[in-house]
Amino acid sequence: PRSHAIQGGRFLQLMAAALLISAFVFLSVMAPPSELGTASAAPQRFRLRSHHKNGARAFANRQMMAPLLRHSMGYLPYMDRCERIATRVNADGEKKEPEFFSASIDSIEPACKGGNVYSVVVDSPRTSAKYEKAGQYAQMRVGDSKPGFFAMANKPGSRKLEFLIKTVDGTAGIINQMKPGDSLDISDALGNGFPWDRISDNDVYSDGTYVFATGTGFGPIRAMIESGLFKGRKNLKIYYGVRDEEQMPFKDEFSKWMEQGLLGAVNGSDSPIIPVFSCEQNGYVQDVAVFGNDIDPEKATAVICGHWDMTGKLKERLTKELGMPAENILTNF
Repeated sequence: PRSHAIQGGRFLQLMAAALLISAFVFLSVMAPPSELGTASAAPQRFRLRSHHKNGARAFANRQMMAPLLRHSMGYLPYMDRCERIATRVNADGEKKEPEFFSASIDSIEPACKGGNVYSVVVDSPRTSAKYEKAGQYAQMRVGDSKPGFFAMANKPGSRKLEFLIKTVDGTAGIINQMKPGDSLDISDALGNGFPWDRISDNDVYSDGTYVFATGTGFGPIRAMIESGLFKGRKNLKIYYGVRDEEQMPFKDEFSKWMEQGLLGAVNGSDSPIIPVFSCEQNGYVQDVAVFGNDIDPEKATAVICGHWDMTGKLKERLTKELGMPAENILTNF
């Protein structure tokens, strides 16, 4: 089986790394007697090196071995990645290179007053049919452009797909310049989405659900909200980070969500959505999040959707500062 082959490959890589380390250390402190400048008094193949004539040789040995050592050690994390890829392919039947299908732009509009973020609606019945969980994504390309990864911003079950796309170089910028009716290529819905089933019991997880999203990362959170996943959720807080209020997509929908009961078990009219503006003094979501002192971390949960740096810092805070179990923290990747 592939898993056995991977385990065998990992073992060989570890052995090779260990041998290279040993050789590196050995060559750093030993040298042939012919280079020591004196005759060997005993029939030994190697003697402790001196610090004059053979120094250059030892240095050369280290210089020769160092790239090999780095190259070998570099395979270790790669083996982990290979294992994850192989597992995904075996378990889910997904291909490394997804198939693409023709689709068309249904509408494209600015998602907020300021900035360069657009709400792009794509008509693709095939991809829509495969979209089952908030947090899933699709790859899109235009012509021979490099495929980009875009998470769905509307709830599953619709015939059309909505994406929150920021104008940057590459495919995202090309898509944001298109018009309704224009064609592009799209893959099936990919990824497993947010594993909400793991923390879905409102009675068990009743000591707070902390949601963190920045920029276009709020798109998948919107899909969660409109899917009704936060209904009845106690102590829900949604930290939504953008540059400023003018660059906050979907803010006009907050009141509607409140009226529909989609934002947890809210007392009164206070929205659980907490805007965080990076251009002002309140900073970034990973820095301003406040956790209660009386929370049972085993009964608290979190959802994170944003860039890698934010995700890493928040996971560290949640696990170390709050003591939240790692399995209570959801991401969509």
